[in-house]
Amino acid sequence: MKGNKFLIILLIVLACAATYFYFTKSNNTLGELKDFAIEDTAKINKIFIADAKGEKVTLTRDKSFWKVDGDRKARPESIDVLMNTFYRIAIKYPVAKAAHNNVVRDMATQATKVEIYMGSEKPNKVYYIGGNTQDNLGTYMLLENNGKKSSIPFVTHIPGFSGYLTTRFFANPLQWRDAEIFKYNPNEIKKLTVTFFEKPNESFSIQNIEGKLSLLDSENKNIQNFNEDRVKQYLEMYDNVYYEMVVLDELKQEQKDSILKLNPYFKIEIQDIYGKSKNIMAFHMNNYRKTVDDQGNPFPYDIDRMYGYLNNESLIYIQFHTFDKLMLPKDTFLK
Repeated sequence: MKGNKFLIILLIVLACAATYFYFTKSNNTLGELKDFAIEDTAKINKIFIADAKGEKVTLTRDKSFWKVDGDRKARPESIDVLMNTFYRIAIKYPVAKAAHNNVVRDMATQATKVEIYMGSEKPNKVYYIGGNTQDNLGTYMLLENNGKKSSIPFVTHIPGFSGYLTTRFFANPLQWRDAEIFKYNPNEIKKLTVTFFEKPNESFSIQNIEGKLSLLDSENKNIQNFNEDRVKQYLEMYDNVYYEMVVLDELKQEQKDSILKLNPYFKIEIQDIYGKSKNIMAFHMNNYRKTVDDQGNPFPYDIDRMYGYLNNESLIYIQFHTFDKLMLPKDTFLK
């Protein structure tokens, strides 16, 4: 056992030494590289990001939008921030000689690597992104151009922006996915089912068969006397439904599992005319902020946010503000 522990420690030391050697002594250094900025970001067609925790993501341009790992649509606002960073990033000042070794050592074990491709198989630029400066107004970075890396790191910034840049380059694929839950034209919806678990009788379904709308109750029975205009207006609300953010490391896996074992609040399922389906299951969140009503009594749950389980795979945060307009009881559509 002692021999195994020694071998593991030795391998870790060797790995760190190899990384340090890469940053400091490798033969492919090329003096001071300062041209971090990319003037024509429209030429960028692929970005690879990997962090020290082992997470990684590949972003690829697909005509009018970007994809995450070749599958899901990427968040447009996050891509915009990234492109703006590539375009505006600038050198603030060189790393002082006295701090050089410490900065390089930290980057060797903690840096986030960002490969930027502009139509070729090899990256045109590679950023090695370290931590932030003590005043939080600069970011330690080292540049590699076409396989040649800088001999020294620099402190970078965005002129006019007060803050550091590290958080713009996250490597978790879930954070890059577009926050879209539902985005449908009403005519694309074949069947929509809303289930209220606390009040089952208020549940309903809407069917659209060749342009003919039907309203069904919780037992899947047709309701004859309903307001078709209200149903059409309701379907139009599903053209732009988004979640707030993905639940990541702020909750441990056992906490996530316990949430999914709770009694759900509601579920919305949609089948479209293309044979695809989406669903969202909602769960109440504890009243961690101790919000109280007009009588001073604490609410039994958070009144602003809920947990959502999207397409049976992703735990997310959703807002009542978004879903209040969708959580309508069946009687809303009756004449």
